[in-house]
Amino acid sequence: MDETNYDREKIDRIFKGNYSDDDSSYFSKIFCDQYDEKKLKQILLELWDELFPGNFDDDPDLDHILYKIHYDINSNASEKKRSLRNKIIMGLGISAAIFLPLFFYFMFQIYQTTDDKENLTFIEINSPAWTRTQFKLPDGTTGWLNSNSSLKYNGDFLSERQVFVSGEVFFDVNANDEKPFNVNTGEASITVLGTRFNVAAYENEDFLEVVLEEGKLIFNDDDMKISYNMAPNEKVLYNKSMQVLKLELVNPLKYTSWTEGMLVLRNDPLDVIARKLERWYNVDVVIEDSIKTDIKLRATFFDESLEEVLYLLKRSLNVNYIIVDRDLSSGDSYSRKRVIITLPT
Repeated sequence: MDETNYDREKIDRIFKGNYSDDDSSYFSKIFCDQYDEKKLKQILLELWDELFPGNFDDDPDLDHILYKIHYDINSNASEKKRSLRNKIIMGLGISAAIFLPLFFYFMFQIYQTTDDKENLTFIEINSPAWTRTQFKLPDGTTGWLNSNSSLKYNGDFLSERQVFVSGEVFFDVNANDEKPFNVNTGEASITVLGTRFNVAAYENEDFLEVVLEEGKLIFNDDDMKISYNMAPNEKVLYNKSMQVLKLELVNPLKYTSWTEGMLVLRNDPLDVIARKLERWYNVDVVIEDSIKTDIKLRATFFDESLEEVLYLLKRSLNVNYIIVDRDLSSGDSYSRKRVIITLPT
């Protein structure tokens, strides 16, 4: 088949999700057998331009979407039909990390909000429970989302570099002296020109934490009562309810090593350890009232299971634990496994 001669009607039906088995076979054939990579990218670019006319970079990197299409075709997964349009949407923002093993799981979605003046398109990147997700923004800024975290930005991001985050995010911001990079958490805003830093802003936690690895940034609470210029190796701990800021000199590696798959504890008290375990393993951790939470542990874990980590806690801190599985009988499919830290028997 000549590479310039393809059945656009069949591809359009695939794109819309209204395709036959014959269309599916045709699509698999051209994407796996007959077209070179250059032509495949051209097809995706045409579909991209139809989906997002004038809203994004003129030359978007679609390698990750091409890979995802090949993967879906070759995996023979038994799933409901999904349109190519949704595959492209699901691929928004994915970086080269999709080529890594299944340790990483990606979940992306795009949606529209409307104000009185114009339609605004937002892209949201979500990292589901017990995962870490790498991303790349349109300006070249890269980073990672930790478990149960999300990042949202306007489709017109290059005009105003602003993101909204929930959960824990590591940023390596592409420097631009004329356009500062702004991070909004709901309780505070962070302004940077080019720097590497970590933000932990989980909605259900009392504190917001920012750790600066290199560069400079300005931390402001939303009421603009507090403004602080951070320097490298500094940590800001902001009490949301009391609106109080605490500063500390730290080793940034302790707070950014999660991007490398490591759970690092550096003389952390038990209540802090519990919070980290909740994030890392997507569980609820309960500490019995009779246990002192000021006991501390120094350790580094890499790919250890929850049970292995709990066993080390038991041996090192002289505590015991009980694991309670999810109660599926209640009909709550979103309940989490519970870990109860107890005194030794």
